[in-house]
Order: sequence, then structure tokens, then C-alpha cells
Amino acid sequence: MYRKTILKICAITLLGFGWQSAALADGFYIGGAAHAASAEYQAADDTDSTTSLTLGYIFIDSNFLILSAELSSYDLGSFSDSGIDIESDAIAVGAMAALPLGPFIELYGKLGVASVEVDINGQNFDGDENFTGVGLAFDFFDTLDLFVEYLEFDNEINSELVGLGLRLDF
Repeated sequence: MYRKTILKICAITLLGFGWQSAALADGFYIGGAAHAASAEYQAADDTDSTTSLTLGYIFIDSNFLILSAELSSYDLGSFSDSGIDIESDAIAVGAMAALPLGPFIELYGKLGVASVEVDINGQNFDGDENFTGVGLAFDFFDTLDLFVEYLEFDNEINSELVGLGLRLDF
């Protein structure tokens, strides 16, 4: 319901970052990840393999701090346990702050808002929810990052994702 509005706002915001000074900015990046998703709802507790896609823009890149904005699409999983069928996904807008731990390693945190759709036995629970995450990225060739991350979405089914992915900087 709010997805198109959120997507438009995110696209305009990310494009706006593109006009900032190149001295501060590293640029756009895209990323994708494979996740092990888990969900808990009443007696149901199940896991699923899922994916995500991200478009981001680094607007501050220094030796001490890296700040970026992201627009992401997450498959939060399809679950079936104890007679309960669940399907869920999310479109998220967030900020990522990274601390370089050396020339090739970054520790990062994510915080944002997600438009989440959850279907439990045919009943829809749509809403805007908070999400948080932490991760570790390994920088290869200054344009390719391999990352591992943990994300948590505050929704009806308490979605948690543990993922491994790649990010390509432009």
C-alpha cells in the first residue's frame, strides 16, 4: 500500500545524494545476499532460505567513518509449521554506518524503516516497522565487498535474517 510512495521517496533521496561533492562521496553501490531467515509466531518456529537486493549511496567515506543510505528489498521467507502458513517480504529504507577496522575490513550497523507485508493463513498484516542490523564487510579491489550480516525486523513474526552477500561499488 505504501510501497510505491516509499520507493519514490527513496529514489529521489538517493539521486539527491548523487549531486553532492565527489570529494566526500564514494558513489552508488548495488548488492545482493542469500539469507537464512527465521520466524516465530505462536506455535510456529521455522526457517527458510531467502534473498535480498540493495541499492545504496555512500555520501561520506573517510578513514574513520563511512555513512550511506540504502533502499532494499528483502524476502523474509515462506514458512509452514504447526498448521500455520506464513509468507512475508519487505521494502526497506535505511542508513548504514561503518567503521573501518583496517584497510580491508569494515564493521557496520544498519537502522531503518521497512514496509512489511506478512500473510498468516490468508490474513494480511501490512505495516511500517523498524529494522536493525550488524555486519562485517571484507573489501576486495576497492570496489567489491563480501559481507556477512544479521538483520532483525520488528514485525508480526519477529523476522531474523543471517546472510552472506556481495556489494559492488560504482
